[in-house]
Amino acid sequence: MADFLKGIDVSRWQDPAAINWSKVKAGGYSFVFIKTTDGSAYKQSFIDACLQHATAANAAGLTLGYYHFAHPTSLGGIDPDAKAEANFFLETIGGFPNPALPLVLDLEDDKMDLSPDDTVQWINIFRDELSSAGKSMILYSSKSYLDSHLPAGHTLGEIPLWLAYYPRVFDPAQNPRIPSGWSEWTLWQYTQSGTVPGVSGAIDISLMKPVFVQPASRGLLRKVHAKLPARELRHPKGARKQRRKGSR
Repeated sequence: MADFLKGIDVSRWQDPAAINWSKVKAGGYSFVFIKTTDGSAYKQSFIDACLQHATAANAAGLTLGYYHFAHPTSLGGIDPDAKAEANFFLETIGGFPNPALPLVLDLEDDKMDLSPDDTVQWINIFRDELSSAGKSMILYSSKSYLDSHLPAGHTLGEIPLWLAYYPRVFDPAQNPRIPSGWSEWTLWQYTQSGTVPGVSGAIDISLMKPVFVQPASRGLLRKVHAKLPARELRHPKGARKQRRKGSR
């Protein structure tokens, strides 16, 4: 069985006061991705809540990453739109603790109306803006979303993939189906209704391959057994669908 890191993701929907990050860490969850921005504008109160998450998780010793919920559009031009969202993301996290993980582009807006080719262009422009700031990128989405919004033969498969897929019975030895253009997942969000020590209510849980972990940090790795405890997974019947816009 391969070694994986196990972690969670949070947003303004989780009350910062309701999470005990020391208990999360002690429970075997070593990383967290925190939503910091949405489109090219986000309420300051939402950003402040996410900053509280980041500060507390960092103090508890979790490895930090941040994600941006994208709303790609061609209104005003694809280039200016992608750059505006990327720069809003970068400017916002400038006030957060430094992330050790790549930045995440969360692509799941069900109202996006770009053509497949324009979607690829938007993603590349967004990624180039992050790269120019010295940041690498992970792409978060589902197989169904990417297969329906990207053209056949696209070349985005070099971007590490954070795949959202929620099986009824989770078994890390059984790989989920991968979107066209990718050969593997780097992170797998396997539940959006997990139970984690220190967290009040349901929470997203993901596995991460140790590709972003430096050798000195390998002590954080934990074995993930073939079947995780049932208490960690609380899937509603048939829960496989992509989440609705704004729910992350």
